[in-house]
Amino acid sequence: MTEPKRQNRAQQADEQEPARRVIISLVQSINGSFAEDGWSTGVSTDADFRRFLALRRSANAIIIDRRTALNPQLPVINAAGKTLAHTPVYVLTESDPDALQVELDARGLDYRAKIFSADTITEVAAALPTAPSPESRQSETDTAQSLPRQSTEAVLLCESGPNLAFRILEHCPGAELHLSVSPRYIRTPGSHFSGLEAKIDLRLIDVHTEDGQVFLRYRRA
Repeated sequence: MTEPKRQNRAQQADEQEPARRVIISLVQSINGSFAEDGWSTGVSTDADFRRFLALRRSANAIIIDRRTALNPQLPVINAAGKTLAHTPVYVLTESDPDALQVELDARGLDYRAKIFSADTITEVAAALPTAPSPESRQSETDTAQSLPRQSTEAVLLCESGPNLAFRILEHCPGAELHLSVSPRYIRTPGSHFSGLEAKIDLRLIDVHTEDGQVFLRYRRA
């Protein structure tokens, strides 16, 4: 007679657990190019950039990879005076995170180096606050069509390259892949395609279009 009570308590605990949402943001051309000459903007569009900004505003924390963090041509995500000035940025690496942290500090970057493992995303997500980012100011259109979320959700956003993004998807079953497909076929010497060897079955949960851009949301099948 005690087993049902145990199950009910577990179910109530799950229902009371604050929602923390892991979102992986990627943009690509219709033939799978994720970047041109090292820049994702080379395959992006105005519609994609608007959605990207909305995702950033929704984030309580952001994940990037080492290459993105140390690229001197990219703007500092949480620079003083910016909207995300107080948003923590985690840099995941498979090498020594202490050495990477020294390099980040030397460059004046307020980023936090962490070793990548199957448990990293869970640990980072668990450390997030239990409420949405105060910088999140979405329009009704964003909420209804583009970025559906609950008012109690905290968001961990990965805006790294495809290799880290798909590895996070592989190790974090509850993560969402937000794939933005630009209406462009691009293959040049500067095109970048994912070389990650993996097999990940996905389930399509939402489709949205805007100015020719197709936004697909997936979860692990």
